[in-house]
Amino acid sequence: TSEIVKRRLLDLVIGDIYYGALTPAQALLMLYGLPPTTHKETPAEFRRIFVEKEKMVEKKYADILEEIVIKYFKGYEHGKIKEVSGKDVDRLLKDFEDFLKRLKELREDIEKEMQKKTFEEIYTNVFKIMGSIFGNKPENELIKEFEKDIVNKGKGNPKYVHTLNEILSIKKDFKNKKAPTKYAFENLRKDSVYLIEDLIE
Repeated sequence: TSEIVKRRLLDLVIGDIYYGALTPAQALLMLYGLPPTTHKETPAEFRRIFVEKEKMVEKKYADILEEIVIKYFKGYEHGKIKEVSGKDVDRLLKDFEDFLKRLKELREDIEKEMQKKTFEEIYTNVFKIMGSIFGNKPENELIKEFEKDIVNKGKGNPKYVHTLNEILSIKKDFKNKKAPTKYAFENLRKDSVYLIEDLIE
């Protein structure tokens, strides 16, 4: 039976823990904008992007991923690791759970960063076009001009005045480190697309 136990422990590490750590790490690298990485590349890319470049994750989480993917899986593949002690499995399981918890936070951080980038593009595009129509004026002035010249003359949808004010309000939120809700942001994104089309026409 001790052989069966050893086999089960190895299966747990090589199967469950390995894929359980590798797959979400690959998914987050893709969410960040990288093409899909192989299992060999993933730990190094995870470290390069999230630890060294963006400084979004502490080094120990890259170490955990590296140990699981490179040391254990590669060691197993090349026949160097034939068994894992119960003590090692306990430690790996604890690290693995810790790693997953940290990845969940990282995912939220990446989504916030992407939201911020998208917002900056929306903001720049909208007010650049407004500036080219109404001249180089402060944002509030531009919104007043839009209301006077476009909405009041029946040339544009009155709801875009709300969209423009919403853009300013979200800009303030980002400045104060407050992220808008996903729902509010999605609505703004959709409305901005139509607003930009209208402005260009």
